[in-house]
Amino acid sequence: MMNLAINEAALATALKQGNTKAYFIALQEELSRHFTIKLLTFSEVDMTALKAKRLYSSNEGSYSIGGLKPIEQNAWTARVIEQQQVFVAHQHSELAKVFFDHALIAELGLGSVINWPVVMHSKVIGTVNMLAEDGAYLHSDLQPLEQLLPWLAIAFLSNSTCKE
Repeated sequence: MMNLAINEAALATALKQGNTKAYFIALQEELSRHFTIKLLTFSEVDMTALKAKRLYSSNEGSYSIGGLKPIEQNAWTARVIEQQQVFVAHQHSELAKVFFDHALIAELGLGSVINWPVVMHSKVIGTVNMLAEDGAYLHSDLQPLEQLLPWLAIAFLSNSTCKE
């Protein structure tokens, strides 16, 4: 695996200061170096309640922090939650099949998505959700997400509100 240059100093500084928003912004900056991102959210997963809680949003006007989103039993849930695999949709018609809020996503001019499950102890604790225009992720290398996994896990563990 190629070793990517991660700005660990910025991530560590935000983490040490206990500044949650600064930490998420540092993660967003890191992800933006590798991916086109028009909307980024981090969602904590509570499978007992079948809800995802938004811990961070780059567009709080449309996707508020703390907002709850139902987790429906569909192909997305099977792939991301049960199989613990990344979900990638390259156009709006693909994500419309699994996201109830697909109309809002289209309204924002977004049509492609990468949903990356953050897994600890064989359980999905959250998802990193990157959205952009149709086709933005056709040739994306997901390796940066792999390398950021420890930093992403810290984001969820330090902000966890869901119960086991």
